[in-house]
Amino acid sequence: MAAVFNISSSDIETGKAMAGISYFGILGFIIAMVTSRENRYVMFHSQQSLIPTILFIVRFLPGTPFFVDGIVGLAAFALFIIGLINGFNGKVQPLPLLGEFAYNFGICKSDDTEAE
Repeated sequence: MAAVFNISSSDIETGKAMAGISYFGILGFIIAMVTSRENRYVMFHSQQSLIPTILFIVRFLPGTPFFVDGIVGLAAFALFIIGLINGFNGKVQPLPLLGEFAYNFGICKSDDTEAE
């Protein structure tokens, strides 16, 4: 079952810009963490933003075959676009396929009191 995040509508409204900015690589992540540490919406998207950033970095590992590099690059770009749209539009939705993995980063803790 997916984690439950109790993010207030005021956090969403005040955090939309920083949530979107968090997807712009390590620099965007750091800016969001420094400026909006108390905003749960920004922290949710900050932890999600690490997935496309990590995938982008993996592309440059030595010995990575060209076709793997291409597939990982396309996946990173697609996740970046999806996250960017979700962040700026106020959606609290994990990224496809790897978003659940981002919960393990522990940046924004979920409220699993309703979990089975």
